[in-house]
Amino acid sequence: MGRVRAGGRRAGSSALIRGQTTSAQSSGFWHDPPAATAVRPPRALAALAVAGCVTGLAAGALTLTSDHTANRGPYLFLALVIGWGFIGTGLFAWWRRPGNRVGRLMTVVGFAWFLASLSDSGAALPHTVGLFVGLVWGGFFVQMLLAFPSGRLESRRERAIVAAGYLMTTVLQALPLLFGEGSRECDGCPPNLALIEPDAGLAGALFAVQRSVIVVVGLSVCATLARRWRSATPAQRRSLAPVLWAGGVTGALVALSAAAESAGMYPLSDAFDWAYLGGFACVPFAFLSGLLRSRLHRADAVSELVERLGEAPRHGKLREALADALGDPSLALAYWLPAQERYVGASGEAVELPPAGSERVATEIEHEGRRVAAIVHHGFLCEEPELVRAAGAAAAISLENERLDAELRARLEELRASRARIVEAGDAERRRIERDLHDGAQQRLVSLLLNVKLARREAGRERAEKASGALWDEVEGQLRQALSELRTLASGILLPVLADRGLGAAVEEITSRSPVPVEIEQMPAERLPERVEVAAYFVISEALANVVKHAEASKASVRVAGGDRALIEVSDDGAGGVTLEDGSGLRGLADRVGALEGRLELDSPAGRGTTIRAEIPCA
Repeated sequence: MGRVRAGGRRAGSSALIRGQTTSAQSSGFWHDPPAATAVRPPRALAALAVAGCVTGLAAGALTLTSDHTANRGPYLFLALVIGWGFIGTGLFAWWRRPGNRVGRLMTVVGFAWFLASLSDSGAALPHTVGLFVGLVWGGFFVQMLLAFPSGRLESRRERAIVAAGYLMTTVLQALPLLFGEGSRECDGCPPNLALIEPDAGLAGALFAVQRSVIVVVGLSVCATLARRWRSATPAQRRSLAPVLWAGGVTGALVALSAAAESAGMYPLSDAFDWAYLGGFACVPFAFLSGLLRSRLHRADAVSELVERLGEAPRHGKLREALADALGDPSLALAYWLPAQERYVGASGEAVELPPAGSERVATEIEHEGRRVAAIVHHGFLCEEPELVRAAGAAAAISLENERLDAELRARLEELRASRARIVEAGDAERRRIERDLHDGAQQRLVSLLLNVKLARREAGRERAEKASGALWDEVEGQLRQALSELRTLASGILLPVLADRGLGAAVEEITSRSPVPVEIEQMPAERLPERVEVAAYFVISEALANVVKHAEASKASVRVAGGDRALIEVSDDGAGGVTLEDGSGLRGLADRVGALEGRLELDSPAGRGTTIRAEIPCA
């Protein structure tokens, strides 16, 4: 793709000279810059604006004083409109959205366009530089079109097209100039100082290759923009349409110009050059038009949203109203529960916000300084952050109301799940007790009954005293063992000492039986309410059981503090990495504590031990 250079003609020739741009590697626009370099202060932008005015005036002076530039008046007008249009619009976009590359790329295109005017100079050195840098704007323009509106190249195909654009404006422009004066004769132009060895055939062949790449890149840009248009939503098209159409028409005209020149149809090529100059000049104004259309749509959308919210929409209609206002039918709402520090949907179900880098984006909404919800929307709305924020601000009160409804539904859902788990845990506990009684104490007592019968039979036989004594010894041992098993089973249900002597004595008895050393750091001086002591007992008992079974710990500690809210804490120095979902025991404890309006927390970093902490209201 080349810049029409009436100033690049040799005297008496209708040929047009095209220039060069910097390489893709040195452009520095392919990757996101650090946040610190993305923002430009107003003074820096003002300085760039002044530099743009001076550069444009200097380029205009070169064109007006050139003795080898035809149609200087019309070309000078278009050149200034293009250069200043891109610089002015680019600086405005850079100021409004400093993190987006589109504004920077537009500014670079404008400065690079003026740089090509060096070829209008009557001196050999600046003229030669102008030949080489005459297309410095071309690669950046291709990147700007394909990166619009996000400022990023989204696919390998787009990166390949941009790479080809930089190739055609650098290497493929520089090589022919080493063997020839230009793509067409220019009798009045200064000599090309970079000419190594004149070879018109080789230079013509290299220029033909460049024109072929120009055709391919131009048509590829058109095809990419057409696909982007087809896949855009109506809301996207409002802002994308002007730039996509102006850029697509410009790319098509550039390809036609290069094809006509390759075919030797120079008058037709010149006509296409002037046509694409007109389309190229429209691109920055198309950008402003798209921005204006987007702002008008934003005002209308927010106004309509406010009107719909004033009608007190029924439950579930808020999402529809926001989706219509933002033009995203897939929009979803997630409500923030501060007590649980998580998001839930309208029905109370847990919601995970989309991860970074996905097509979906979450915008958090605050009301009176508090986070109330997040709007999960398509990534294209990131180009209109003001619209999302305005819609969220308009709907903040409604979002707060729905958040309260969602919080209530989440609590009801958790209550249902907790009740189900409690029932399941109760059934499982009854089965365990039945199994322990059947396999332990019951079998022991059956064996004891058989031994009593045998003892009676042996009592009337010879050496009955000795045999009977041995059997009675065995009976006594089995009675002791059965008693021990029954005590263990009973303590698993509820330790009697808990009711008699309180939580401190019960904890001492639990820790005394633990194979892992346990330190009791603190116990309340006064008795806690019965329900709190029972819950604390089970928290400590289950936590220490997990320490013995799974933690691989060398020691543990227990701390219980009273007050308005009882604090129960069990820590160990084991392997860690435990979650509430790892077993029904911890989940059951969370349900038990939650039933008392308390909260159970688990801190278990891998390799750094585990701390189970419960807070239970005592009032």
